[in-house]
Amino acid sequence: MKKYIVLFLLFLVISPEIFSQVVINEVMYAPTSPAKEWFEIYNKGTSSVNLQNWKWKDAAASNPIRTITSLSIILPPNSFAIVCEDSTILKNTFPGVTGIILQSSGWNALNNSGNESIMIYDASGVTIDSLGYTNSWGGSSGGFSLERISVNQPTNQQSNWGTSQDGLKATPNRTNSITAKDYDVALKSFSIIPTTTQIGENISFQFVLKNLGINTANNVTLGIYKDANGDSIAQPSELIKSELFSSISTGDSINYNYTYNVNDSTVKQFIGQVSFAQDMDTNNNKLVRRINIGDRLIINEIMYDPLTGNAEWVELYNPLSKAVNISGWKFNESSTFVSISDTINYMLDAGAYIVIASDTTVYNRFPVLRTLSQGNRLIIKSISLSNDGETLKIVDASGNTIEEISYSPKWHNQNIADEKGYSLERINPLLNGNNSANWSTSADLLGGTPARKNSLYTPIPVSTGTITVSPNPFSPDGDGFEDFTIITYQTTQKISQIRLKIYDAKGRLVRTLANNQLSGSRGDVIFNGMNDNGEKLRLGIYIIYLEAVDDRGGTVETLKSPVVIATKL
Repeated sequence: MKKYIVLFLLFLVISPEIFSQVVINEVMYAPTSPAKEWFEIYNKGTSSVNLQNWKWKDAAASNPIRTITSLSIILPPNSFAIVCEDSTILKNTFPGVTGIILQSSGWNALNNSGNESIMIYDASGVTIDSLGYTNSWGGSSGGFSLERISVNQPTNQQSNWGTSQDGLKATPNRTNSITAKDYDVALKSFSIIPTTTQIGENISFQFVLKNLGINTANNVTLGIYKDANGDSIAQPSELIKSELFSSISTGDSINYNYTYNVNDSTVKQFIGQVSFAQDMDTNNNKLVRRINIGDRLIINEIMYDPLTGNAEWVELYNPLSKAVNISGWKFNESSTFVSISDTINYMLDAGAYIVIASDTTVYNRFPVLRTLSQGNRLIIKSISLSNDGETLKIVDASGNTIEEISYSPKWHNQNIADEKGYSLERINPLLNGNNSANWSTSADLLGGTPARKNSLYTPIPVSTGTITVSPNPFSPDGDGFEDFTIITYQTTQKISQIRLKIYDAKGRLVRTLANNQLSGSRGDVIFNGMNDNGEKLRLGIYIIYLEAVDDRGGTVETLKSPVVIATKL
């Protein structure tokens, strides 16, 4: 009887993507027009790689394999290369970009919604690296790239990717913004409170610096600059304050406040800039903020999708208690500039309106505009507002931006089935014009209130400390009367992160109005009576709960107040 020895050989196939020397490091798969798509590769090895006849492909079976380059291009160790759809557009989008930039021969369009993969192959057709991702991994929204955190962690690991945090929304041929560096101090936020002031009044500069690096940062300087020429470049002659921080530990943040007396009406821009000798990423060191000094005019109502046979229009409003000299001021939408007034020393009365309409069909729906009260004005000018949203501006005679708003159809009341023929109204003219919570659908029967007080207007309550709610009760039923309430809070902290939430009578969280939002000691938040899913809350008593959190995440103050959702009798 013969005996057999059976030898089982176990072959372990090593995936090249795990141990590859060259890896996919960044992907711009949903750029904002006119920018184009690209992805970045990185040589993490110790030897150079020749990219000649390397190729790439996306997930679509119908798309062919594309050549990255047919030239002999050497990718040195610890260096990047960009593979792009259009090298000229890439350089225009990122003017400071350097290094290897390769325009692929043909381009396989990457899915803007994610659910995509990218494979790269060497000249022999061997898979060098592959990435499969969805938009939940990061990137996409607003033209931000998808960045890799570590080149030493697996490519196809969601936790190893995230949205670019860079000011340019991407880091082509640079170390990724979400990759931890040995030394990196960032200016995380810069706020000016208030943003509208008068000569001789004080404003508060509020800064947050954070050590994003692996090591402790010593001798970090924050400079505050009065940007006299408006070029957004910090000059030594423009320095108004310099503050030295001797040490910032890894992961720690520092809050710094500085009070400044406004004494120059020509300066409307300030710069905060961090200086740190060992900093390995200076792209997150500077923030520029603007303020309005003196005269002001706001965008108060927008009719961008009128009924058929009716005109588009925009309403401007003087929210100040004094007349404003608007001589030479212009309204801007897209490439169109409309002169608000060509008259020398034209004074717009306090509380007065200017309506800019595309044509005279505006009278069809709003005949009241034929007989405007004294101080108000109608301008007929060919404008074309986008139904998808766009940026509107008011600029003064010197070209300074007085107001800039980027509206969106999402600002409408989501419970209205068809918003066509209804304007977007600002709830309070003194609150942030780019806060979607400060806008909603007009409740007026005509669909808008040009040259009249907005149907949704809600005054800011006078705060005596803690939390003030007005109106309270309020009735968010869409009739234009007390549909919104304004929550005004006053804390003992000069600066903190605010968490503001609404709970029902059974203690269940129904709405988060602010979550770790940087704030000064006072703030205003609009509540529309809906839950986090955009559904109307039931009538009853709700509890407003506010936490003021310090930079280490510790709660330093809590405030509570009831708010009542009611209905009219």
